[in-house]
Amino acid sequence: MDKNKDTVSDVHMQEAKRLSKKNSALAVVRERSERDRKLAASQQSPFQKNITSILIIPNTKVGHGYDPFALPDKQLSKALTECLKRSHMDAYINVLRLWYTNNPNHFRSERMCFLDHVFSQMWREKYMEFKSSTHDHNSLGRRLLGGSWDLYTCIVPTFCASNKIWDVDVDDIYAPVNFQNDHWLAIWILIPKRHIVVWNSIVKHISHAQLDEVMEPFLTMVPYLLVECASSNEERIKYSLEPFTYERATVGVPQCQAGDCGVYALKYIEYHALGYTLFHAAFCDKNVKAIREKMTHNIYHETPGFEGIEDKLSYYNELDTYG
Repeated sequence: MDKNKDTVSDVHMQEAKRLSKKNSALAVVRERSERDRKLAASQQSPFQKNITSILIIPNTKVGHGYDPFALPDKQLSKALTECLKRSHMDAYINVLRLWYTNNPNHFRSERMCFLDHVFSQMWREKYMEFKSSTHDHNSLGRRLLGGSWDLYTCIVPTFCASNKIWDVDVDDIYAPVNFQNDHWLAIWILIPKRHIVVWNSIVKHISHAQLDEVMEPFLTMVPYLLVECASSNEERIKYSLEPFTYERATVGVPQCQAGDCGVYALKYIEYHALGYTLFHAAFCDKNVKAIREKMTHNIYHETPGFEGIEDKLSYYNELDTYG
């Protein structure tokens, strides 16, 4: 007998262990989802009472909950904008997560989640480890990246974690993606359609071949995770390990100058998540300074518990953490 080959008993034990781990994780998630979320006083509303950088639009329908291009208050703009330049991607994603947690009806759906750049960075960096790992006769059992279970059950990022489960409670996933440390893209993962839309603010910055390489981890690993983490064999049957498809959206996608791609990537995500099917004419290079200022004001005003600008700019980093 080949000692290196798993026996039938080994396979059954591995399957039982995997199911036990998965069921335990799902039980924890479901238990958490039943609890009432205890929000800090500053989080009882996604908009604090003195915010002048956000214009609330009366909302009688799902989506279009506020104007993402309302003009900001000019006071403190210089200091805040410098803060945003240092590190703004995950901070603003967390602001969106906060607003979505407290007012999901402002957005286009209650079946979505916002992931930070750590998700896309880790999946791309560790993809070859996943791809080269061994699998069983069902093409499962590959080495999942650390934190994959937590992503699948929306336990991470921990800021405003929803504890929702991909496909069960989540249809749409939004995330920023970095390319070669000098350019930002935005992706929208449509789980039911097995498809991903890419928004790119400087089309010529990345070739089709380069974008294929960037997207391969997501096209391959999202369907794999859905199959691997399914709660039962019956559930697993409805999924497929076939890679997702993707498209680079080009029609009507605002383009920017070098240096503003991060702002544009975040605004693609926010604007689409609010339910707007067409990008607003105000979304352009002429207004990018005002857009950046408004984003920094949003981050500043959503930082709870501090009165002075010095303390708030210091505490700002709390909105820029993964866990």
